[in-house]
Amino acid sequence: MKILSVEKQITALRPTTGFAAHMHSYFLAASALSLIAAVVFWHPVPLMISIFLGIVGFAERKAGPNILAAIKAYDTGTPTDGEVSISITSWDMDNHYHATVREDGHSDWEYEFIPQYWQPAAGSYPAKIWRTDGEGMPILVVAEEGILIPRTTPKKPADAVN
Repeated sequence: MKILSVEKQITALRPTTGFAAHMHSYFLAASALSLIAAVVFWHPVPLMISIFLGIVGFAERKAGPNILAAIKAYDTGTPTDGEVSISITSWDMDNHYHATVREDGHSDWEYEFIPQYWQPAAGSYPAKIWRTDGEGMPILVVAEEGILIPRTTPKKPADAVN
């Protein structure tokens, strides 16, 4: 994997913003077409493809809009200082990356992210945080090595008391 600076990571995501906003719709449309092909040809392969594309389409319905919001926040918003804790869980040969975002005066937030052009290590790091509004959930977190964009809607930790 090629490691890029934070600015180059943002730049690398810019061309995908048009496609990313509707990516889940494309997967769902392809799923519907595969389902039709399965019925027309009465064959299980298009049905399996349809199921796979449908699952991916539903799973990624927040990812594209979150990328768009993160790029917009980076361009127009003002970040605040905070901390991000990264944890990594491994399933078979696949790593899952989780972030917990902390900032004085704000609730903690947790979300899963997919690193783009960098390799995160588990630990806590100083971070710049962009929020959906002044008090809302984080839409972009930048640590020294890379960007963390929520894959789904961030959630408050279950044990949070704020």
